Amino acid sequence: MELAQFEDDIGYCFKDIEKLKTALTHTSYANERNISSNEKLEFLGDAILEFVTSQYLYENYKHLKEGEMTKVRASVVCEESLFKIAEKLNFSDFLYLGKSERLNRWK
Repeated sequence: MELAQFEDDIGYCFKDIEKLKTALTHTSYANERNISSNEKLEFLGDAILEFVTSQYLYENYKHLKEGEMTKVRASVVCEESLFKIAEKLNFSDFLYLGKSERLNRWK
């Protein structure tokens, strides 16, 4: 797996490649190798995305009420929209998947 290609694709160079590897490690792969998966980083990443999105909405959409900003943020930071972005950037080409996930992926 060529992580330099991943970095080129998303336009960002990671300072800690080991964290990137962990972020791309599916639970199935981690369980097979007794290593850490991406779950804890995913938790942190979701919180960061919510904060950054909240700040952006607050600063750029001053006419929106709190409830409206919450709805917009929820539509942006959700599984469906994040999946579309990941799909567009071909994240799946760089995931470390366990045997069961690789098999299910091609069914």
